[in-house]
Amino acid sequence: MPRDKVDKLIAEIGICRAYPQLYVAAILFTYRCTIACRHCCFGCSTSRPDVVMDPEKCVRYLGDLHELGRVIHIAGGEAMMYWPQLLKALEIAAEKGVQPHFIESNCSFAVSDEICRERFGLFRSMGIQGMLFSADPYHQEHVPPERFIRARRIAFEFFGEQNVACSRASDDEIRALPEITRDEARLREYARKHPSMFVGSAFDRLSRYMDEYPVESLPNGRGWHLEHSGQDCATEFNSQQIWEIHIDPYDNAQTNCGVILGRADETPVAEMVSRGLRDANFITRILSEGGPLGLARWAAEMHGFAIPRTAVSKCGLCFLTRRFLRQFYPEILGPAEVYC
Repeated sequence: MPRDKVDKLIAEIGICRAYPQLYVAAILFTYRCTIACRHCCFGCSTSRPDVVMDPEKCVRYLGDLHELGRVIHIAGGEAMMYWPQLLKALEIAAEKGVQPHFIESNCSFAVSDEICRERFGLFRSMGIQGMLFSADPYHQEHVPPERFIRARRIAFEFFGEQNVACSRASDDEIRALPEITRDEARLREYARKHPSMFVGSAFDRLSRYMDEYPVESLPNGRGWHLEHSGQDCATEFNSQQIWEIHIDPYDNAQTNCGVILGRADETPVAEMVSRGLRDANFITRILSEGGPLGLARWAAEMHGFAIPRTAVSKCGLCFLTRRFLRQFYPEILGPAEVYC
């Protein structure tokens, strides 16, 4: 689907309704973040390497992503940590007509009405059509609720509610979010009611709240978007069904948080998709056919991986196995940030 058709759909129904239909693709501008959420699938934090995508390269990759006919955004980490580089990339992208549809943020930047209005005004002048803001107990453990409330209110003014993807909870409900992570019992209840993917930081920090199951009979679960029935993960590497494709500051095209599909500086991502992601490499083939248990058994046979008796989920078993295999295949399982 050419970009003009994506833009037309967004104009008709808004970003919030368009991206569930068309799915998404993103520039991961950096793995550094102003905060370190317990549930972060990419292991982002302030302690990550000071690496950010070059603005010119960002523009090139934005153009490549638009070839996919998806809704395109810039995310991180927290992209606004590198405001001068982000602004330069967006200015060039606007000149070339490849600007993203929206920007994702944790709202840590929103310290005043003035800075929100300044940045949203610049975004809108460059043809950016909306925003995505995070709000949950894990984000609000670090970001004051008032910053989210401020960013949401002003973004609604600039872009319209239909183009701002974020929680619609009341201001008072948002203000109450930090209380959850301060109470171990409530945190456990929330983690169990809203299970994460158990990849990256989420694996290390939230797995302990979950029940474990024999690895031979792990329950169905959801990856990025679709439910996985059975043991395989074919939907995660189906070019049409895959929920999100990322290009990161190391030039990795990846999905599934840490499975590298190829080098975006060597092969356009649209070409990777057209070839088929299932056969991007031997690990995507194993996961597509045998799922996490298939990968674990392969890792045990080839490299002596000790398969655990139990796991919290299919994603948890997959991440544990991939973390072990990364020492042998860093060109496929990376970057280091995701594996903490």
